[in-house]
Amino acid sequence: MREGIKMQFPEKNKVLSNRYKAGDILDIDVYTLTGRLLIPKDTVLTETIFQQILKWEDTGVLAGKKRRDNKQPNSLNHTSKQAQNQLLFQQSIETVRDVFLDFREGHGFNEQKIRHTTNNLVTQIVQDEKVGLRLSRLWDSDDYTLHHSVDVCLLSTMIGLNLGLTESELQVLATGAILHDIGKIHIPLEVLNKKGKLDEEEYRLIKKHPEIGMSLFEEQNLSLSHEESCCILQHHEWCNGEGYPYKLKYAKIHLYARIIAVADVYSALTTNRSYRGRLDHIRATDILTNQARDHLDKHIVFVFLDRLRDLMLNTRVRLSNGVEGYVVQFYDNAPLQPTVLVTENEGGEKIVSPYLIHLKERTDLMIERVLYGNI
Repeated sequence: MREGIKMQFPEKNKVLSNRYKAGDILDIDVYTLTGRLLIPKDTVLTETIFQQILKWEDTGVLAGKKRRDNKQPNSLNHTSKQAQNQLLFQQSIETVRDVFLDFREGHGFNEQKIRHTTNNLVTQIVQDEKVGLRLSRLWDSDDYTLHHSVDVCLLSTMIGLNLGLTESELQVLATGAILHDIGKIHIPLEVLNKKGKLDEEEYRLIKKHPEIGMSLFEEQNLSLSHEESCCILQHHEWCNGEGYPYKLKYAKIHLYARIIAVADVYSALTTNRSYRGRLDHIRATDILTNQARDHLDKHIVFVFLDRLRDLMLNTRVRLSNGVEGYVVQFYDNAPLQPTVLVTENEGGEKIVSPYLIHLKERTDLMIERVLYGNI
């Protein structure tokens, strides 16, 4: 895994544990580094909450100081950056649409345009890995193949980053990822967008898209790198040898194709489709943890999920009893049963003394809804 993912933070971040002890009452509001109120003033620091504060300080979550105004720090910059990311996402979709349309109409391959787009996407992911998780929620089932191509590109880059790929390697991976489904331009829309289960003939047609994708380049004497070609041709090969089109097993499937396979599954789970709504990131993580490891690269799945758990800390959720709070700890084998710091009661009112609920120990409670806004 890439060094620096799990950072060590200096002792100066111990601002709360150096000032308070279990049993004390906070005389300040405590904020995250992004400026969100986490523990309000006058909270009694129970032993459980104090131990959680120690964990937050170790991972650099807390700002540890009272804000003097009601504004979020860098809110303008944050809003501007978010708008820029959304614009990049939309521009990337437009690029994919133009390139795919050119191919379908026999006008060739605008390689420069694609590489410029993927380089920009790689730069954004390197700067902020959460970009891929945020942007994947912006789109609906219209033009699924186009949106999905960009989403898989973002997620694959995030995975590659955490596997230790260099920036130049990430750019190759990103290009292969954004082109991985190009063969679907010759699959009828009524098959791609079918709401019910595909029949045998429709499924046989869908399974041809990796080979169709490669044939588009070969027929026009257009060259891709070996790695990029493998991304297109092998992204549906399974490590157990039961994938398509060639039933390759683990050792014969290129690393980049194995990365894209994981991103492909996760993207499909967290996207609105014509036949179902999207799953939130926590439920998608649970499925990837428990159901998708037989045919995907287990190491890649582990690295991806490990990083996702880090990125999803502080996700706001509503529990089945109506209270709301923030996820403060995930567990490897139970993504749906994290520890939650409850900050609002069932009536939506702030709780004077937030408390922890360990869902692994409370079988009567579950996450009812993930409330987006902080990822």
